Amino acid sequence: MTESLNSTHSLFDFFLDNVQNAHDAARVELTTDTVLYLASLLTERARTDTPQLPESTLAELHGRAAHARPADRVRTYRELGDRALYRAGFFSESLRSRTVNENYYSEMGAAAYYQVDQTVKRWFADAFGPVFRELAYQFRECVLLLTRVRDKHDLKNPDAIMRLYQQWQISGNPDLAAELQHRGLVLSPNPKCTN
Repeated sequence: MTESLNSTHSLFDFFLDNVQNAHDAARVELTTDTVLYLASLLTERARTDTPQLPESTLAELHGRAAHARPADRVRTYRELGDRALYRAGFFSESLRSRTVNENYYSEMGAAAYYQVDQTVKRWFADAFGPVFRELAYQFRECVLLLTRVRDKHDLKNPDAIMRLYQQWQISGNPDLAAELQHRGLVLSPNPKCTN
């Protein structure tokens, strides 16, 4: 059964429900504020009227942020982290055959959120609490949550199960193995699994 956006709910509510469900299923430890941030990110990326920074690559954004004043530094590194997280979570298959792959996006995104966390703590009141620290240190887990949100609404597409299987092969994540087994797949042991 496909969940649709009910006219009584906002787009944010739709994404919040989906991120919360993915969070609960994956058993990832994130604060409520970070879950809210992920829902806000998806809501923002779903809009087509959001202004974008002129830089098109993560490296260009990093170059701009590294030499910026604190407020612009936070804004630019946050955009870098958000782009990396969204791309790796929703469009990971487009990164597999490229020179800049999922690992590059994960490392750049995590580093960018770390810079946001450090800059905010140094120059501004720490209004975001642990959000950017969690995004930095649990970047791959956040990618997994966004992938689960995407795949929940993509179950009729046969590629959805294949994407989950490929992610499991790469990561060895036991939650992905459980999801695949729930969908009826019998899995051979993955050497990347730690348990």
